[in-house]
Amino acid sequence: MFNVLKNQSSIRNKLIIRNNAYITSRLSFKWLNYSRVNTFSTHNNPLCASEVGSISPEVGSISSEVGSISTDSPLHYGKFYFDNIYPIKIGSFDIRHRFVRSNRSILEYKIKSGKWIPQESTMPYEFKVESIEPRKKEGGMFVNFSFRSDPKLKESALEEIETHIKDHLTENKLVPWFNFQPNKAYIVEGEPFIEDLVQRYPASRLRVEFKGPDIQIESLFYTFRKYGLIRDITLQESAKEPPRFAMIIYSSMRSAASARNCVHGKIINSTKLNIFYEQPLKSNLIYNWMVAHPRISVPLIAAIVAGVSYIIFDPIRVFFIESKITQRFNPQEYRIYQWLKRQAFERILYWNKLSYDPLADISTWKEREQEEQKLRNWLKEPPETFIILMGPPGTGKSRFIEKVTQDKKNKIVIKCDEILNSHTENEFILKLAKQVGYFPVFSILISMSNLIDGLAGAMIGNKTLGFTSSSDSEIKKILDTLAIALHDLAPPNSITRKHQKKSNKSAEPQFIESYDPANIPIVVIDSFMTKDTTERDEIWNHLAKLAALLVDNGVAHVVFVSSNVGIVKSLSKVFPNRTFNYCNLTDAPTERAVNLVKTNVDGHNIEELEEQVKVLGGRVTDLRVFINKIRSGQTPQDALNDLITKANIEIRKIGFGDDTDDAKTIPWKGIQFWKVMKELVQNDHVSYDAIKFSAFFNGDDTAIRAMEEAELITILQLSGRPDQIQPGKPLYKAAFAQIRSDSLFAATMELQTAQFMLSFETAKITKCEEELEKLGQLFVKQEGKWLLGGGHVPASVDERVKFLLARLQKHHTSAEKWQMEVDRLKKAVISGSV
Repeated sequence: MFNVLKNQSSIRNKLIIRNNAYITSRLSFKWLNYSRVNTFSTHNNPLCASEVGSISPEVGSISSEVGSISTDSPLHYGKFYFDNIYPIKIGSFDIRHRFVRSNRSILEYKIKSGKWIPQESTMPYEFKVESIEPRKKEGGMFVNFSFRSDPKLKESALEEIETHIKDHLTENKLVPWFNFQPNKAYIVEGEPFIEDLVQRYPASRLRVEFKGPDIQIESLFYTFRKYGLIRDITLQESAKEPPRFAMIIYSSMRSAASARNCVHGKIINSTKLNIFYEQPLKSNLIYNWMVAHPRISVPLIAAIVAGVSYIIFDPIRVFFIESKITQRFNPQEYRIYQWLKRQAFERILYWNKLSYDPLADISTWKEREQEEQKLRNWLKEPPETFIILMGPPGTGKSRFIEKVTQDKKNKIVIKCDEILNSHTENEFILKLAKQVGYFPVFSILISMSNLIDGLAGAMIGNKTLGFTSSSDSEIKKILDTLAIALHDLAPPNSITRKHQKKSNKSAEPQFIESYDPANIPIVVIDSFMTKDTTERDEIWNHLAKLAALLVDNGVAHVVFVSSNVGIVKSLSKVFPNRTFNYCNLTDAPTERAVNLVKTNVDGHNIEELEEQVKVLGGRVTDLRVFINKIRSGQTPQDALNDLITKANIEIRKIGFGDDTDDAKTIPWKGIQFWKVMKELVQNDHVSYDAIKFSAFFNGDDTAIRAMEEAELITILQLSGRPDQIQPGKPLYKAAFAQIRSDSLFAATMELQTAQFMLSFETAKITKCEEELEKLGQLFVKQEGKWLLGGGHVPASVDERVKFLLARLQKHHTSAEKWQMEVDRLKKAVISGSV
């Protein structure tokens, strides 16, 4: 123990001797300059005036101080600011400090281990680090330390400590990763304001407030220059109320942070300095200008949004649509997938059996080979007109066109039935965009745009500002982008040839490089106008206009797939003076239907199968249900009866309505459908014109077209015009007969029919009587002579009267017959015995 104390005393004496030698040299230098400086100049003194004791100028006093630096010297405390420890946080969005370790123990270890400052054993004046205070927001930290020195030589001690630390940093050249600038350290000369205000961030501009007399720019420069390069110093103009202040602008934000932390609270010539950050720009200048000038800013924002969408998003959308058309990202189009499918998937018979659809080969029927070849030939030719694939529902039109176009490289399919099964406008737009590959799509803006436009209009006074985006405009935008993508994919020579044909009909033909029409893109619009959607009729108009644009410019073939014959009239409006190419699909023939059922119900109840299939017909959807029922254990007759009963319920509900209120919403009268149904029960086909010009329709086919849209009947075409009417599907003929066999319901409908015909004949009689009455007014009442022609009745008038009397007799006879029928049917309906 004695040896340890002896060694410590020896080390302490050596430090005192070295300190005394340094202090002697410093005091001698200050004694020689005492005649020029009585007190320490502030701009030459890096220490706080409050922390530095005055040094007596008397020589005797100085010589006595040198000898007094010993173990009895008092303990002093100070701090220095260590810069470049963290990234400076310039705003709430700045997250760089999250990637820097901020553990206080790690910082203390780096300080005391001699990495950032010399080790305590090599520092003079018994230097010792007491604690640290990290300043993450300002990118540095305070280091609190203690040392021993004579109070009158405290300034010299601090200067030497600062010199040792700066020399250490210069020798080691410590550079952090986040700004590649060396670390710096400064003695704190004032009383730093340590705050944690959330919304106050460092800046390169400092506001230096004076608590006392003003300080000249020269003094400010000498005080603040050592922390970094200063761009400018400005004093506040004359003001009536304090505080007075100066604005100091540094070239670096770190220099400003160091100056604020070291000089804040310093006293210069009895003036205390309070320093705050001043942001270089006033907050929200742009926002304030926009709010102050809404008539300019709001339309400008709309123009910017539209411009950004056109410049940035439109090319992206065209790219994704082209990828959808060419199947660029579809793995099934790659050779490796096709090889795996041939070599592995298709050889697993069990999987094939499970996924086998008994009617999947509908497109391979020999009965449809002629229609298939005709469609393929049209697709090999340059596009000149629309291709319309028609047929009753359930005849496999979608699968048929899929087979024909499966080898085509560039194709796009728009399934209207899936799009129309949307509950909201946003869902409607999203489904359409997904089918054509339109991405990105901001459907939420459709519902928000009207609100934004209303608020902006109320703010500046204009009714519309261009923010409104309806579903109609979004549909048009999607289809326009689709047209651009198809134009880019179409063979250039096909478009050139089309334009040359339109512009130079009489000029000599120019040579154009040949091209393969098979490379022309194909657009398939499936289920076109198959549903009565009065709320979204704009989709039909936009699709028809798109098709006309593509075909007219030779960009793509357009194939319309529909079961509605009324599409011809709609398409003729957008593409007039053109004849369309028709391809009609019918139900399977009876022999084909019987073979299909026998093939797929082998081993099940197949007695009398042919008779049931003949009644069922060749509708694919009905055959599939029929086969499944037989496979589940039902007999063919029971399965057929179930299907007929279901069809009976459908027809009653759709054709006649569940009740009186429901019947009022049907676009035809019950007796009109009853008339058509009775004729179809007796005949397989009924003449379209015979029904149209009957007394029930009187030449107006609106109700007939409505029945076809409801899929109750099918209208067959002949040379592009309606020719025959048949049931909506073959099963309906048996359902019609079952409804007709319901005696009470039939009596009710016949009663309504008789009443209608009675009123019809009565109206004819009334019309004849009114005309005869007008003719009779031309007779003289007393003499019974005709007023004109010398009292004789003209021959033409006499013939007209005879004709009216004959018609009157005929209608009267018919009215009597219908009246008797009404009376009979009323009694039967009332009694319930028909």
